[in-house]
Amino acid sequence: MFLFPARRAWAVALNLIGVVLVGIDLAQRSLRDAPASIAVAAWAAWSLWAVVTLIPEQHVRLRAVGYLAMIAFGSFAGSTTNVVGFVPAVVGLIVLTGTPAVPMRVVGAAVAGSAVLIGIGVAVDHAPAGVLISEASLLVICGLGGLSRRQYRVSEAQSRALLEERITVEQERAHVAALTERSRIARDLHDVLAHSLGGLVIQLEAVDALLESGRAEEARARVQSARKLAVSGLDDAKQAVSALREPEEPVSVVVAGLAETHRTIGGQVAVRGDADRGTLSAAGRVAVRRAVQEILTNARRHAPGAPTTLDLDWDDDMLTITASTPGGHRADVASAGVSSPGGGHGLAGMRERVTEAGGTMTVRPGPPFEVVLHLPGERSA
Repeated sequence: MFLFPARRAWAVALNLIGVVLVGIDLAQRSLRDAPASIAVAAWAAWSLWAVVTLIPEQHVRLRAVGYLAMIAFGSFAGSTTNVVGFVPAVVGLIVLTGTPAVPMRVVGAAVAGSAVLIGIGVAVDHAPAGVLISEASLLVICGLGGLSRRQYRVSEAQSRALLEERITVEQERAHVAALTERSRIARDLHDVLAHSLGGLVIQLEAVDALLESGRAEEARARVQSARKLAVSGLDDAKQAVSALREPEEPVSVVVAGLAETHRTIGGQVAVRGDADRGTLSAAGRVAVRRAVQEILTNARRHAPGAPTTLDLDWDDDMLTITASTPGGHRADVASAGVSSPGGGHGLAGMRERVTEAGGTMTVRPGPPFEVVLHLPGERSA
């Protein structure tokens, strides 16, 4: 079963419509009197077009090989088929040139090879020079269109990277501000305790001296003053400690905020289930925040545009989070402890946080690629 994001679905639909129309034309008109070699090349280009259209975008090398073959066969068959057989080559050239992951030397080789094969096709068919000029002009136009598409996609990727960097900087800035505020509160707490405890020591020493000299009433007054000082210090300490406490946001609020950030920078994510039927420890809340953040970052990086699903559920005092993406990058599997070539430390860091919070983490390479977190908690009354 193929799963496509909206933009990918439109591209697949348009390509399949083109495949059908070109196939009808080749069968009914363009290949009626064509030599066998031209017919084989035209149908090969047409078949490859249909197959490559359904290959997921993350398989860059496989798609590039398919497009190169489309360009070769389509260029050879173009002149004999009234340029209809050249259509798969046009599509392949535009997409290949417009894919930033494909090196420009490969694109240059594809254009040069296409020009040579167009000339061979014209020679085999004894086509007039006008056909050669028309196909060469179309080749140049397609190359320029592909370069424009490549530039757009590069700019889009750079904009997305800058946006993610800005969000990271803002989060770090907020974290630094929180640490600064906590340091200030810690200093206030120190001052409160130093003042209160120092005053109590002085009062108790005075009480001890008064009792030794038999001045019980004065000692009693000193004890009452010490009690007032202790109560005042205790109130001040409670306020400082209260300010130090991390706000306990519900898990659903945390996940919803991360999901909204993911959507604002071009990602797709669906959040399902109820995560608020229980409570987590402070370490558990941090583990959830960092894990979901890492999962969505990996989805944007390794399966751009793919829809991610987050299922949240409480069962037997255990929060279960299942993240599923129809795609992903197998290098991250290695970092989670699953055998795979490559490297990376994102999932390994997630596992450490989850383990420190008393939970477990499972990675399923798929497809679809899944990460399952289990975190212990206490069910709300």
